[in-house]
Amino acid sequence: MSHWSRPLLFAFGVGLVPCSARAAEPTKLECVAANDAAQDLRRAGRLHAAREKLALCVSTSCPGLVREDCAQRLTEVDGIMPSLVFEVKDGAGNDVAAVTVTMDGQRVNTPRMPVQVDPGKHRLVVEAEGLPRTERTIVVREGERDRHEPIVLGRSTAPGPITPAPSSPDDSGSRQTIAFVVGGAGVVGLVVGSVLGLVSKSSYDHALQHECGGNPNGCSTQGVQDGKSAHGQATASTVAFVAGAALLGAGAVLYLTAPKASVGVGATVGAERAGVVVMGLW
Repeated sequence: MSHWSRPLLFAFGVGLVPCSARAAEPTKLECVAANDAAQDLRRAGRLHAAREKLALCVSTSCPGLVREDCAQRLTEVDGIMPSLVFEVKDGAGNDVAAVTVTMDGQRVNTPRMPVQVDPGKHRLVVEAEGLPRTERTIVVREGERDRHEPIVLGRSTAPGPITPAPSSPDDSGSRQTIAFVVGGAGVVGLVVGSVLGLVSKSSYDHALQHECGGNPNGCSTQGVQDGKSAHGQATASTVAFVAGAALLGAGAVLYLTAPKASVGVGATVGAERAGVVVMGLW
């Protein structure tokens, strides 16, 4: 009994191996489901998960049509799968070898080796002994193969307080000169605006009297054209007047405020209104 029992047990054990291997192969329904799921994952940009599904449905136990479809999709996913190469250096430009790179909470392989990632936004945390950690958010796009991502781990220095530059007589003199120039330009603008306003009024009165017979609704073709010209002159007068007032106000603020003052002056012109905006910080 003991002489033939061992070969019998050995043969029985060998017969179990193919049964176990066949049980690991996906069924027809699992193949179809994996193919469908891979397509949804691909559209969602989850290329890693899609690749796992496609690797399942290319098994020999899957139907031929499904297997061919999955093989084609697997090739497409591999072609657009982005990858990153991390280049970590210290503040002096030297390579840092002992580095821990964590992406989206999971540790990735060593630097200078391509890392396959899904497209989209990723959060990086890079650490090395003796150097401050660096955190960064990157956006990866489909098809970016072996994209080099430089990372510098330098010793950061907290910025000191900002000390304003002391004023000097030269600063005050320069500011006053600029104030006079700006104010002078404002005076010119006011004069030009006033002249254009008078010209506009004269043109309108002439057209109303000689081309319209005193009735704005009974103007000739020339009267209508003269009226339009008068309106354009009035608009130009308003713009020049407002710009002049703004410049004059800016000159006054520049002259009266301290050298450290920060001043902003602007003009606003609309169809029915105009104004000057002066903002200062001192």
